Amino acid sequence: DAVMAAQTEAMPPSAREIARLEESFRLFTRTTQDLESSYKRLTQRAARIDTELAGANRRLHTQVEELERVTRNQRGTLDALPVGVVVMDASGTLIDVNRAAEHMIGRQRDELVGRSRAVIVGPTGDALLTDRDTPDEREVVALDGSKRRLAWSSASLPDGHEVQVLTDRTVATRLREQVSRLDTLAALGEMAAGVAHEIRNPLNGIEGFAALLERAVSKGVTDAGLTRYADNIRRGVREVNTIISNLLTFASPDSIRSGRVDLSALLQGIIDEVRGSHATAKTIRGHFPREGCEDVPGDAIKLKIVFVNLIKNAVEAAGIEGHVDVLLELSERSFLVTVRDDGPGLAPTMRDKLFRPFSTDKPDGTGLGLAIANKLVSLHGGGIEALEAAQGCTFRVTLPRGETPR
Repeated sequence: DAVMAAQTEAMPPSAREIARLEESFRLFTRTTQDLESSYKRLTQRAARIDTELAGANRRLHTQVEELERVTRNQRGTLDALPVGVVVMDASGTLIDVNRAAEHMIGRQRDELVGRSRAVIVGPTGDALLTDRDTPDEREVVALDGSKRRLAWSSASLPDGHEVQVLTDRTVATRLREQVSRLDTLAALGEMAAGVAHEIRNPLNGIEGFAALLERAVSKGVTDAGLTRYADNIRRGVREVNTIISNLLTFASPDSIRSGRVDLSALLQGIIDEVRGSHATAKTIRGHFPREGCEDVPGDAIKLKIVFVNLIKNAVEAAGIEGHVDVLLELSERSFLVTVRDDGPGLAPTMRDKLFRPFSTDKPDGTGLGLAIANKLVSLHGGGIEALEAAQGCTFRVTLPRGETPR
């Protein structure tokens, strides 16, 4: 270029102008060629970017469609659930609810999303969404005025959101109440039949002996005969009174007078009484610990009724040559009283209805003794059960070592 410039300067002025013009054209041509090359490369790059962008758009469109499909499936799944699902953020603002939750709360989704659970209360002021992590169940009045029995459980998500699951127990609760009422009616019917049967027998006897007494008086029978009839009438009256007393005990309010009971002394006293009043009670053996049972929480009168029933039943089942054992034991949490006889044992048909009122296999039994015992033990927070035994019958009463419920 320096040589060409020197040569150009050596030329005449007109020639120099022509040379400079030619040089400018050559420079323009090179620049144009460079621009064309750059444009071509830019066009090729733009084409590649367009291709890549189109591919990215296609992939993004596919992902959006997949996300929408997953969202629809998730929404369909949530709405198909029989339980209510409520999603909230960390502040307690509702993010989503499913169809079951709409029904339980009493409002549509768009009326709930974005609201705080603190302001979602029923007409009676009940909070319809709990703020506790522990399960809860209670009856509420929904926003549409319907009464519902709802159960809640909640779980925290890693992102700080919370999911609450609502279970509608309304129908199940109503069914349980209906079943309970039917069971009560059935029990009342069975009890009424039992009462009628048990009272009719002594009443028939009273009526018969009263007729004999009337006939004897009309015929001038001696005083000895009259006394015998009167004794039989009194015995029938006592039987009716016993049945009524047992019924009153069974139907009495569910309460006890809690105090402190020496259980060893109570059981020994019952054994002595039964020995004195039952000719067949030849062998009743008591097995009691030396200490630890002198201060048992409970109602002494009601506990005596329990153990009198069990021990008398055992003596009657064992018979003249039989044996009865009464054992008192202590465990870490309970007092255990076991009454065992070596009689014929329980009939298979009796085991499932032992503690049901008027269930008995004894010809002269009322069928209330074990039902009363079971109720009184339950009032003490304990339990009574018939244990499997190779011979005879074994009953075990479990009483808690803690304070007795009042």
